[in-house]
Amino acid sequence: MSDRMQRKDANEISASILQTTESLFSKYGVENVSMHQIAKTANVGQGTMYRRYTNKGDLCLDLMQDYFHAFKDETIKYLQVSKSKSVKERLQTVFKKQLYFLEKHSHLIEAIHSSTMCENTKKPFYEASPYVFIQTIVRSLLEEAINTEEARPLDADFTAHMLIASMNPKIYLFLRQKKGYTAGEIIEKFNRTSLEPLFN
Repeated sequence: MSDRMQRKDANEISASILQTTESLFSKYGVENVSMHQIAKTANVGQGTMYRRYTNKGDLCLDLMQDYFHAFKDETIKYLQVSKSKSVKERLQTVFKKQLYFLEKHSHLIEAIHSSTMCENTKKPFYEASPYVFIQTIVRSLLEEAINTEEARPLDADFTAHMLIASMNPKIYLFLRQKKGYTAGEIIEKFNRTSLEPLFN
């Protein structure tokens, strides 16, 4: 078998493992799923499994890494083609994308953040790549709005942190599951109460 075919097979096996892992984590919780169960459900051997992932922490990282890269690419592409739009509209769209990302992956994100299995592989929330990325984007947009007087004077860095903190995964799940808000309602209320007051 050629190296190219071997790489293709390896990628397909890894994709199968990750898809199976997300399904099992979402259904049963990270703590209640074993590496053996993942391998058996994905129909791969134990040796194959452990050559790719030594523990569930490795799986946690790989699962979210793929989703985050897709979110990051989509957000960067949007900002590149929307420069003519107001900062307010761009900022609202960025947060809309973030909230729909949470909506799509909320159970997995919550499981990862709550799991002791992933503790050794996790950075603090505010040092993780997704947080740094979104905070940098939001801060830059706020700075642009201040410079063009679209927004009133404020501390862009501090405000970016506060906006992100108000919509972390635990808060989002609480609003969806316990308070009964839809994703659309959360986005609309977040815009009205948190974003719109920042602008002139």
